[in-house]
Amino acid sequence: MTTSKALPLPSEEMEQAYDAIVVGAGPSGLAAAIYLLRANLKVLVLEAEKPGGRLNDAKLIENYPGFESISGTELADRMIKQAESTGAKIVCPVRAIRFEFAGDPKIAWTRDKEYRAKAVVLAIGVQRKTVEIPSAREFLGMGVSYCPVCDGTLFKNQEVALLGEDEETISDGLYLSGLVNRIHLVPGTLKPHYRADSLEKLLSKGNVQLWQTHEAMEIKGSRVVEKIKLKDINSKDEQVVNVKGVFISGEKTPVTEMLAVAGVKTDTAGAGCIMVDDQMQTNIPNVYAVGDATCGRKYQIAVSVGQGVAAALNIIKEHVEATKRPR
Repeated sequence: MTTSKALPLPSEEMEQAYDAIVVGAGPSGLAAAIYLLRANLKVLVLEAEKPGGRLNDAKLIENYPGFESISGTELADRMIKQAESTGAKIVCPVRAIRFEFAGDPKIAWTRDKEYRAKAVVLAIGVQRKTVEIPSAREFLGMGVSYCPVCDGTLFKNQEVALLGEDEETISDGLYLSGLVNRIHLVPGTLKPHYRADSLEKLLSKGNVQLWQTHEAMEIKGSRVVEKIKLKDINSKDEQVVNVKGVFISGEKTPVTEMLAVAGVKTDTAGAGCIMVDDQMQTNIPNVYAVGDATCGRKYQIAVSVGQGVAAALNIIKEHVEATKRPR
């Protein structure tokens, strides 16, 4: 893909160059920053929303090595403090809106500044579509979850609703079926995108009730989720179902459009993810992608951290080799 030099923004201000820019301060981005800083590289971290990323949405984590049980916010705070103690400069909230990766150094623009670096680590995660269900945001972490693997164990032997209409929804359902008492599967459309054989496999588990023509209208409860209101798309009849949890699936949309413009190869025909090699490098030298935005993503904290470390180690190796080359 060819790229054209973008025109500078009127308010743009250029900062000093860095050895590496990490775009995103979730687990993968913070892990990369910590390793890069410990190698005495000059690192900048840009975060659009809140340091810690999706960790801040996880009520309880019980599968991260070294912690039998820890909240997402506490784990995020520990990672952030460790990054800052090694000298990380985390600029937040600031959103990268354009990249130029064709030359050297690499350039990242925000609304008012231009940042330059020898290497860039894209830890941009995924951007969720707005969930148009009343109270979905209010009950996030109190029964509403986007991650069955993260939160499924909180609902052992309970009844839950699973909202979604693609293959990711089926995968989430298969995982939950081994934990919960009953799953109320609500596609929310008359033409879901999962395959018939995939649905059959899920329904064969015996504890999945398909609300084939229904959509979710409202999540109800006092302090935590207690019920979900469903409406038949055809008849408009409404029904309230008692559930302890609501899992929203298939709402993950990678933020990759502007990367494609910058020449980064993405799987736009499939999941819209960033394609990387085994060192987490994209098709562009010195541009890496880690975490949930990459193809083959697992939406697991430990996996994201490992990918951030892999990218950082390769950047460190390239930096050391560059210093040995004759000038």
